[in-house]
Amino acid sequence: MNSNSVWRHAVPMLGIPAPLTTSAQAISGNFQYHAEARDTLIGLGRRLLLEPRRWHEVQSRNHIADPRRIPRGAIIQIPYEWLKTSAESASVSSITGIVQQAGAKISPGDVLPEGSVIETGSDGSVTIDLADGSVVTLQKSTTLRLDQMTRVTGVAAAHSIRLKLESGRVETVVKPHRDVGRFEIITPVAVSAVRGTQFRDSFHGEDNRATAETLAGTVSVSGGSGAVPVPAGFGTRVERDQAPLPPVVLLPPPSLANLPSTNTTAVLRVPLQAVAGATSYRVQLATDAQFHAITADTVAAEDSASLAAVPDGDYWLRARSIDGLGLEGADSVRQIKQHVLPDPPQPLAPANSEKITGTHVRLAWADAAAGARYVLQVAADAAFTSPLLDRALDAAMADVDDQAPGRYYWRVATLNAHNEAGSWSAVQSYVQRAAMSIPDVPRLTGKQFDFTWAELPGESYRAQVARDPDFKHMVTEMRLEQPRWSVPKPFPGIYYLRVQAIDSDGSAGPFGEARRFVSPIPTWVKIATPVAIALSLVL
Repeated sequence: MNSNSVWRHAVPMLGIPAPLTTSAQAISGNFQYHAEARDTLIGLGRRLLLEPRRWHEVQSRNHIADPRRIPRGAIIQIPYEWLKTSAESASVSSITGIVQQAGAKISPGDVLPEGSVIETGSDGSVTIDLADGSVVTLQKSTTLRLDQMTRVTGVAAAHSIRLKLESGRVETVVKPHRDVGRFEIITPVAVSAVRGTQFRDSFHGEDNRATAETLAGTVSVSGGSGAVPVPAGFGTRVERDQAPLPPVVLLPPPSLANLPSTNTTAVLRVPLQAVAGATSYRVQLATDAQFHAITADTVAAEDSASLAAVPDGDYWLRARSIDGLGLEGADSVRQIKQHVLPDPPQPLAPANSEKITGTHVRLAWADAAAGARYVLQVAADAAFTSPLLDRALDAAMADVDDQAPGRYYWRVATLNAHNEAGSWSAVQSYVQRAAMSIPDVPRLTGKQFDFTWAELPGESYRAQVARDPDFKHMVTEMRLEQPRWSVPKPFPGIYYLRVQAIDSDGSAGPFGEARRFVSPIPTWVKIATPVAIALSLVL
């Protein structure tokens, strides 16, 4: 079915309530004039008709007995093509992204004549104000033709608006006034005819289906050989050459209760509470509460969505559920603030849970940018309830001194030009362990040396004795559970003792400073040596 054949099946909405029907009278596309006091058919012919003498045909069509006596309020049906009309235009009120008309970009304030074709890009939206006070918003990837925009001459409020939606989605607010004209949106498979309502229309060319969702008032949707009234809170779907489906209740809105009021990251993540019956969700972001300037528009298959970065500022976000027919439900709307703060730095050193021996540690992280500033916190607990260190820094590193043994936690954030901190980095920890002290002066007891050193709670030890300070010529070593060691007296000479601590997990710290000691020459050797020297001289 082409658009012209669809047009013949349109059900015009009249200026007064009337039952929706597919009778010839209702689908004839007639203008309905409401007779006023002292109206005559001859006078109406002069005022309304392109050919005034056709008043006789008007009389015949409407079965009027006396052309000079027309009851006040009587409805007189006149084909639109018989009427005097004047062309009107529309104006662009807001634009986001790429929007074109005849291949040229359009801007807010531009005037669009009848016949204009407006196209929005994959990131574009545009809101158009029509002459009758209605407002139409084209969303992304949409093509709409302003097919007819006329006003009936001689009637105070009588517009004829016909828009052809070739692809995409539009949202329309038809001004609820006493306009006795018509307002229709035509797709290749369906027609929505309204007066005084708020609704959405979409056409999906890939599968030749259209949807209509009514938010306020009532919309007449026709297609194929049928038409259905779609009241507020209901929607319908139309496929090529088929009558519209019976209207179904639109899904309730997904909750945005878990959405923070301020988003500080470049990507806006929108948590949604799942709605029974929803197959996906549409999420949109706009700079105005009416969503005339939509800056982001996405469909998420799951109950969360991510929107690309937008400049800092105040926005409105709305979300709706989509059912299995492709009908989009009621909106959930929240006002949010976008205020992006710097990304967290990446910690580099020490490695997470690394053990550091001594009282000093150097913390380092990836530099965000030249001239960047940071804030560093160190605490004894992962919740940072009482930070031991809270310091602003100009470099991507910091030295921390005089730390007692124990586990510590640290995190870092980047500061912006206003000294506002971004998100914290991942929390890292390290263990500060005491350095081994130099062993005590050994005691020679009989034929053994007794070594002792300062105890480190929870640690075992490895002790070594060597002939040289570099411990290349090892004499002996031992793994010990206590801070003491008894070693048989070695051959006389100079020796060195060093000790390292070993944690319960088997990790060993560095060796401490070595203790130099001397294994003395035995007394009998000292006595015997001079005697032996003397005897050798005598003999």
